[in-house]
Amino acid sequence: MLPSSPFKELQTIYRVLLYSQIGLLILAVLLVQFNVLKPFAAESLDRLLQVIAVFYSFAAVIVGLQLFRRRLESIKALELPARDKVNQYKSASIVQWALLEGAGIFCSISYIISGNWSFLGLAIMLLAVFGGLNPFKQKVMLQLRLND
Repeated sequence: MLPSSPFKELQTIYRVLLYSQIGLLILAVLLVQFNVLKPFAAESLDRLLQVIAVFYSFAAVIVGLQLFRRRLESIKALELPARDKVNQYKSASIVQWALLEGAGIFCSISYIISGNWSFLGLAIMLLAVFGGLNPFKQKVMLQLRLND
């Protein structure tokens, strides 16, 4: 059996996380809009959740980008085979994606709790940021300065 491509593994992990976020968003909207779950948050809880969601989302994006950028610089400086560099890139990407995924899940759950559409908007914005992090082969090779 041939070893799987590290690029294919990276794409698979990315797609699973992306589709799980999309699925949770759709599920949250359906649950609230069809009154399967009635939002129960008081106005004070709604406002508190809004503040937490904004700070959490902002921190997830900024911290994720900074951690990824620092890790990418250290990976490029290492004298490792390309496969090892891609594996380290994968672990750095997973950390960044997990931060965004956590913020997106928090926003979706906050929407279910409160019924406030602003949480859904914030989750969609996080999904758009996540969408821009698609690790296609040429991008990874360019970021790691690898040759074919």
